[in-house]
Amino acid sequence: MRKWWVLAIVLPLAAVSGVFLVSRASAPSHGERKLPAPLRDQLAARVVEALEHDPTFRTEVTREPGPRPVCVATVFGVAPDRAATINEVHTIYSWVNCSWLGPADLAKGPAGLDVSRLLGLSMPVALQLGPPVTYQVPADGEEHAASIWRIFPEPLVAAAFSPPGPSLGHALQERILHVVGSSPAPPSSTPS
Repeated sequence: MRKWWVLAIVLPLAAVSGVFLVSRASAPSHGERKLPAPLRDQLAARVVEALEHDPTFRTEVTREPGPRPVCVATVFGVAPDRAATINEVHTIYSWVNCSWLGPADLAKGPAGLDVSRLLGLSMPVALQLGPPVTYQVPADGEEHAASIWRIFPEPLVAAAFSPPGPSLGHALQERILHVVGSSPAPPSSTPS
């Protein structure tokens, strides 16, 4: 009988909390403009494509040859602020989560890969669409806060200091497993 009483209180509280989290996650804050979902998705894809193919970004985590970044992004602003299409955007402000996959990681396949052991990063990025396409990331250490204030417009600074929730990490894990699963299988050695 006591278990039903606890469930009667806990479930409605959990439901109310979930509604708050969902509405909070989808509502703009910190001076952010609510971007239409199709535009936000196009911009996030542009950030991911640019960073994954940038030779300098490939060395953000490791100097070893071979590993390549696999990223996901969530956009929290654009410049100019009132841009309505991707062609009107000059700068994309986003949070990115990336992990680096090496040839050995790809060879393991999705079942053998331990995603938690991959090198990675999570940080805010300002991507200037150029040409050429360039990006700015906050400095490490004591300069971190000052560099965020330099890189991001004042209405977006709070968002740049506030990492997104765990959903971005889950999206990265799914993307990594998809990339590993769709990679060509390494050549197998067959006895002659």
